[in-house]
Amino acid sequence: MRAAMPKGFPGKPRPILSSKRWNAPRSRGMRAKASAIVAGVAILLSGFGYADSHGSPLESLEWERRVLLLFADQPADPWAYRQRLEILQDRCDFNNRDLILLEVYGTDAPARATGLWLDGSVMEEVSLQTFENAALRAFFGVESGYSLLLVGKDGGEKRRELLPVSVHKIYAQIDGMPMRQREMRDDNCAEQTQGS
Repeated sequence: MRAAMPKGFPGKPRPILSSKRWNAPRSRGMRAKASAIVAGVAILLSGFGYADSHGSPLESLEWERRVLLLFADQPADPWAYRQRLEILQDRCDFNNRDLILLEVYGTDAPARATGLWLDGSVMEEVSLQTFENAALRAFFGVESGYSLLLVGKDGGEKRRELLPVSVHKIYAQIDGMPMRQREMRDDNCAEQTQGS
Protein backbone atom coordinates (compact mmCIF):
# COMPACT_ATOMS: atom_id res chain seq x y z
CA MET A 1 0.00 0.00 0.00
CA ARG A 2 1.25 3.45 -0.87
CA ALA A 3 1.52 6.20 1.60
CA ALA A 4 -0.63 9.18 0.89
CA MET A 5 1.17 12.30 -0.25
CA PRO A 6 1.03 15.25 2.08
CA LYS A 7 -1.49 17.87 1.13
CA GLY A 8 -0.11 20.59 -1.20
CA PHE A 9 2.78 18.44 -2.46
CA PRO A 10 2.80 18.71 -6.25
CA GLY A 11 3.77 15.16 -6.87
CA LYS A 12 6.95 13.85 -8.39
CA PRO A 13 9.66 16.56 -8.40
CA ARG A 14 10.79 17.66 -11.85
CA PRO A 15 14.45 18.18 -12.67
CA ILE A 16 15.53 21.80 -13.13
CA LEU A 17 17.05 21.05 -16.51
CA SER A 18 15.01 18.72 -18.58
CA SER A 19 15.75 17.06 -21.87
CA LYS A 20 12.26 18.00 -23.00
CA ARG A 21 11.95 21.08 -25.19
CA TRP A 22 10.63 24.24 -23.68
CA ASN A 23 7.09 24.73 -24.84
CA ALA A 24 7.44 28.07 -26.60
CA PRO A 25 4.55 29.42 -28.63
CA ARG A 26 4.59 27.59 -31.91
CA SER A 27 2.39 29.72 -34.06
CA ARG A 28 3.61 30.43 -37.55
CA GLY A 29 3.15 34.15 -37.02
CA MET A 30 5.52 34.15 -34.06
CA ARG A 31 8.12 32.16 -35.97
CA ALA A 32 7.86 34.52 -38.95
CA LYS A 33 8.26 37.56 -36.71
CA ALA A 34 11.25 36.03 -34.94
CA SER A 35 12.84 35.14 -38.29
CA ALA A 36 12.25 38.67 -39.59
CA ILE A 37 13.85 40.18 -36.49
CA VAL A 38 16.88 37.90 -36.74
CA ALA A 39 17.23 38.68 -40.47
CA GLY A 40 16.91 42.42 -39.83
CA VAL A 41 19.58 42.36 -37.14
CA ALA A 42 21.86 40.34 -39.43
CA ILE A 43 21.40 42.84 -42.25
CA LEU A 44 22.11 45.78 -39.95
CA LEU A 45 25.22 44.14 -38.56
CA SER A 46 26.47 43.22 -42.03
CA GLY A 47 25.94 46.83 -43.12
CA PHE A 48 28.00 48.09 -40.22
CA GLY A 49 30.67 45.55 -41.10
CA TYR A 50 30.74 46.86 -44.66
CA ALA A 51 31.16 50.44 -43.52
CA ASP A 52 33.89 49.46 -41.05
CA SER A 53 35.82 47.20 -43.40
CA HIS A 54 35.53 49.36 -46.50
CA GLY A 55 35.32 52.82 -44.94
CA SER A 56 33.61 55.78 -46.44
CA PRO A 57 33.76 56.26 -50.21
CA LEU A 58 35.09 59.74 -49.33
CA GLU A 59 37.87 58.43 -47.10
CA SER A 60 40.60 59.89 -49.34
CA LEU A 61 39.25 63.39 -48.64
CA GLU A 62 38.98 63.10 -44.84
CA TRP A 63 40.78 65.80 -42.84
CA GLU A 64 41.57 67.65 -46.08
CA ARG A 65 38.25 68.72 -47.62
CA ARG A 66 34.63 69.27 -46.74
CA VAL A 67 32.33 67.74 -49.33
CA LEU A 68 28.99 68.91 -50.65
CA LEU A 69 27.27 65.91 -52.21
CA LEU A 70 24.59 66.94 -54.68
CA PHE A 71 22.37 63.97 -55.57
CA ALA A 72 19.82 64.09 -58.39
CA ASP A 73 18.41 61.68 -60.93
CA GLN A 74 19.81 63.72 -63.84
CA PRO A 75 21.89 66.88 -64.41
CA ALA A 76 18.82 68.66 -65.80
CA ASP A 77 17.03 68.40 -62.44
CA PRO A 78 15.89 72.01 -61.80
CA TRP A 79 16.67 71.89 -58.07
CA ALA A 80 20.14 70.48 -58.65
CA TYR A 81 20.85 73.05 -61.36
CA ARG A 82 19.71 75.94 -59.15
CA GLN A 83 21.66 74.65 -56.13
CA ARG A 84 24.86 74.17 -58.16
CA LEU A 85 24.70 77.73 -59.53
CA GLU A 86 24.27 79.20 -56.07
CA ILE A 87 27.04 77.09 -54.52
CA LEU A 88 29.58 78.01 -57.19
CA GLN A 89 28.59 81.69 -57.47
CA ASP A 90 31.39 82.85 -55.15
CA ARG A 91 34.42 80.63 -55.70
CA CYS A 92 36.60 82.39 -53.13
CA ASP A 93 34.18 81.66 -50.27
CA PHE A 94 33.72 78.13 -51.61
CA ASN A 95 37.47 77.45 -51.83
CA ASN A 96 38.29 79.09 -48.49
CA ARG A 97 36.02 76.60 -46.77
CA ASP A 98 38.00 73.75 -48.34
CA LEU A 99 34.91 72.53 -50.17
CA ILE A 100 34.57 70.11 -53.04
CA LEU A 101 31.24 69.75 -54.80
CA LEU A 102 30.55 66.17 -55.89
CA GLU A 103 27.59 65.89 -58.24
CA VAL A 104 26.02 62.44 -58.24
CA TYR A 105 23.57 61.98 -61.11
CA GLY A 106 21.82 58.68 -61.73
CA THR A 107 23.43 55.46 -60.53
CA ASP A 108 25.95 54.45 -63.19
CA ALA A 109 28.16 57.41 -64.10
CA PRO A 110 31.07 58.49 -61.90
CA ALA A 111 30.60 61.53 -59.70
CA ARG A 112 31.63 64.92 -61.12
CA ALA A 113 33.89 67.05 -58.93
CA THR A 114 34.28 70.82 -58.82
CA GLY A 115 36.66 72.64 -56.50
CA LEU A 116 40.28 72.53 -55.42
CA TRP A 117 41.78 69.06 -55.37
CA LEU A 118 44.12 67.91 -52.61
CA ASP A 119 47.16 69.16 -54.51
CA GLY A 120 45.58 72.58 -55.05
CA SER A 121 44.74 72.02 -58.71
CA VAL A 122 41.40 73.36 -59.91
CA MET A 123 38.75 70.87 -60.96
CA GLU A 124 35.77 71.89 -63.05
CA GLU A 125 33.20 69.10 -63.41
CA VAL A 126 35.91 66.44 -63.55
CA SER A 127 34.58 62.88 -63.69
CA LEU A 128 36.25 60.93 -60.92
CA GLN A 129 36.18 57.15 -61.26
CA THR A 130 37.21 56.81 -57.60
CA PHE A 131 33.80 58.08 -56.47
CA GLU A 132 31.20 55.68 -57.85
CA ASN A 133 27.61 56.86 -57.75
CA ALA A 134 26.25 53.54 -56.52
CA ALA A 135 28.74 53.41 -53.63
CA LEU A 136 28.01 57.01 -52.63
CA ARG A 137 24.25 56.43 -52.81
CA ALA A 138 24.48 53.23 -50.78
CA PHE A 139 26.80 54.65 -48.13
CA PHE A 140 24.74 57.80 -47.57
CA GLY A 141 21.35 56.11 -48.07
CA VAL A 142 20.16 58.20 -51.02
CA GLU A 143 18.23 56.02 -53.46
CA SER A 144 16.87 58.61 -55.86
CA GLY A 145 15.67 62.16 -56.17
CA TYR A 146 17.27 65.38 -54.98
CA SER A 147 19.42 65.57 -51.85
CA LEU A 148 22.24 67.82 -50.70
CA LEU A 149 24.61 66.54 -48.02
CA LEU A 150 27.40 68.34 -46.23
CA VAL A 151 30.19 66.02 -45.09
CA GLY A 152 32.75 67.46 -42.69
CA LYS A 153 36.49 66.99 -42.79
CA ASP A 154 36.08 64.24 -40.20
CA GLY A 155 33.98 62.29 -42.71
CA GLY A 156 30.75 62.71 -40.75
CA GLU A 157 27.51 63.88 -42.29
CA LYS A 158 26.74 67.37 -40.96
CA ARG A 159 23.66 68.36 -42.94
CA ARG A 160 21.06 66.74 -45.21
CA GLU A 161 18.61 68.77 -47.28
CA LEU A 162 15.81 67.41 -49.45
CA LEU A 163 15.12 70.83 -51.00
CA PRO A 164 17.53 73.50 -52.25
CA VAL A 165 18.98 75.55 -49.40
CA SER A 166 20.68 78.94 -49.25
CA VAL A 167 24.43 78.64 -49.56
CA HIS A 168 24.67 81.23 -46.77
CA LYS A 169 23.03 78.76 -44.37
CA ILE A 170 25.56 76.11 -45.37
CA TYR A 171 28.46 78.54 -44.94
CA ALA A 172 27.11 79.69 -41.56
CA GLN A 173 27.01 76.09 -40.37
CA ILE A 174 30.54 75.44 -41.62
CA ASP A 175 31.81 78.69 -40.08
CA GLY A 176 30.43 77.58 -36.71
CA MET A 177 32.56 74.42 -36.71
CA PRO A 178 35.60 74.53 -34.39
CA MET A 179 38.04 73.47 -37.11
CA ARG A 180 36.71 76.18 -39.41
CA GLN A 181 37.10 78.77 -36.63
CA ARG A 182 40.84 78.06 -36.62
CA GLU A 183 40.98 78.20 -40.43
CA MET A 184 39.21 81.56 -40.61
CA ARG A 185 42.32 83.33 -39.37
CA ASP A 186 43.96 82.45 -42.71
CA ASP A 187 41.05 83.43 -45.01
CA ASN A 188 41.98 85.87 -47.72
CA CYS A 189 38.73 86.54 -49.62
CA ALA A 190 38.50 90.09 -48.25
CA GLU A 191 42.06 90.82 -49.37
CA GLN A 192 41.37 89.45 -52.86
CA THR A 193 38.20 91.53 -53.17
CA GLN A 194 39.97 94.72 -52.08
CA GLY A 195 42.93 94.07 -54.39
CA SER A 196 40.69 93.71 -57.47
